[in-house]
Amino acid sequence: MEPEISVIVPVLNEANCLEATLESIANQNTNTPYELIVSNSGSIDGSLDIAKRYTDSAIYCEERGIGAGRHFGAMNARKSSRYFIVIDADTVIPGYYLAYVYETFKTDPDLVAFSTGFEFSEKSEQIKLAETLANKYFLMRDKLLSVTLPGFNTCVRRDAYNECGGYRNVLLEDVDFSRRVNKIGDMKFFPHIKVTNSSRRLESMGLLGTVYYYAQLDLGWKLDSTLMDRLTKRLRVADLRDYVGIRK
Repeated sequence: MEPEISVIVPVLNEANCLEATLESIANQNTNTPYELIVSNSGSIDGSLDIAKRYTDSAIYCEERGIGAGRHFGAMNARKSSRYFIVIDADTVIPGYYLAYVYETFKTDPDLVAFSTGFEFSEKSEQIKLAETLANKYFLMRDKLLSVTLPGFNTCVRRDAYNECGGYRNVLLEDVDFSRRVNKIGDMKFFPHIKVTNSSRRLESMGLLGTVYYYAQLDLGWKLDSTLMDRLTKRLRVADLRDYVGIRK
């Protein structure tokens, strides 16, 4: 059967976590046909070999950057696919996830895109605090402002994706995408559904860095590079642009 859902996983040297992610996608409990697309940006650590064990759609994206990887995957989706699910290489989804996505879109025709809550696989007190803060942040945006769709876990109708232009290879690509697709129709954040993320970003940045990371979701795209460089140096935390792979 032709797929109705395309699950897109951008990859660059993710061998340590990729197999668990792909395993969770392959083991979905759903009757809806779907495809798995791994958008590989030149991995040299064995990620491609892992991907080929789970899908024939392991494609090579020449342009570096997570926005480019996601968009290249979407542009290579089968024509029959009506929904795109973007999952990062260190994100594990529950077995009912694809079924939930399909039924949610079917039930609400005005909904063009959504994301869900998340939990970290590691459970230290600091990590649990960061997990709670991040989920409350996304829920607050849903209730009071406009929804931000974190790129590690985004579901979108294909026609809305195409209409807004999809992911661009820019600073804070998930915020850029969220604000464009929000103009097309309703978006939601569903905290009761949770995917599982690695805490590696939190461990590398610390709690303060993680708060700074989410502050950049609202402020970073408006600030010039000089100011961002000063803030990063002062706080001694990772620059989100380094994670995205793009510096302006």
